[in-house]
Parts: sequence; structure tokens; C-alpha cells
Amino acid sequence: MTTQTFEIRRDILIPFGISAGLLLCLLVLALLGEGSALERIFLAVITLIGIAFFLLARDRRITLTDQGIVIRKFFKTKEIRWDEITHVGCLILRKRVYLLLTTTRGFIILSNAYGDFSTLIRNLVAQVGSEKAEKEVRALVENPVKNRADVISLWFSVAVIIGLIILKLSSS
Repeated sequence: MTTQTFEIRRDILIPFGISAGLLLCLLVLALLGEGSALERIFLAVITLIGIAFFLLARDRRITLTDQGIVIRKFFKTKEIRWDEITHVGCLILRKRVYLLLTTTRGFIILSNAYGDFSTLIRNLVAQVGSEKAEKEVRALVENPVKNRADVISLWFSVAVIIGLIILKLSSS
């Protein structure tokens, strides 16, 4: 098996990054214009949270190797060998899928926000063995669940922030 890396989908990251950038623009407008102290503080907190979550999402990646799985989060890396995975289950809520990997050291949850999620599941099940994977997990390989609600809500937030910027510029 060659090394495969899975990252958060671009269709999620792009509007997320645009939202964070627009929040920063809105904060700059509030700082330079006539904004109340409460407005500036609120926008600063929301902007910092938005940028932090964007950076966290952008840095997440899963790497499948011959030895196991490497899960990288912001400043944190967790490595699990294939023989440490004892069970692979899933939970489907609407169109959101959570893959639960039970290991000898605890458990790990992966969501379908990662790109090419069905390939991730297929390769994971192939490495750990189908006897350790629930039948729902194996069914996800054939019938992947697409979650478009996250993308739609992120683009909606972009539109709302653009509206707020227009309101801020027109009131100045």
C-alpha cells in the first residue's frame, strides 16, 4: 500500500477561509470607523475564533501507511498501528457520517468532512479486515453519504458577512 493523505475537503475550506477573511475586513472597518467598543470587542472575539477554527480545519489530515494510520491535528500527531484497531463503527446523523475507530488505547472519531471519504473507508477496512468493521461501514464504501449542508451554510455565512460589510460601509 502506498501512503495516502486525506485532508478536509476544499469545498468546505474555501468558504470557511473567505468567511474568516471577511470577518477580518469587518473588524478592520469597525476599528477604523465609528464602531462602539462592544461592537469592536465582539467582532475581535468572533474573528479570532473564526480564524482559529479555519486554521485548525486547514491543518487536519489523515495519512494511511503500511504500518498504520497517522492523524494530524494542529500541533498534534497521533499514530495508530493497524493491529491496534479493534473495531470500526459508524454513526450517521442526517448526511453527516462519523467513523469510530476503537483501539487498544482509546477511540478516534473521523467525519466525512475529509475528501474522498469512501476511499478512506475502503482502505481502512481493507487494512483492519472486514470482520472488525460493522456492515454499515462496509455499506458506506458502496453508497457514500454526501454532506452538502456544511458547504451551503458556509456560503450562507459568506453572504451574511458581505451584507454586514455593505451595511457598515453604507452607514459610514
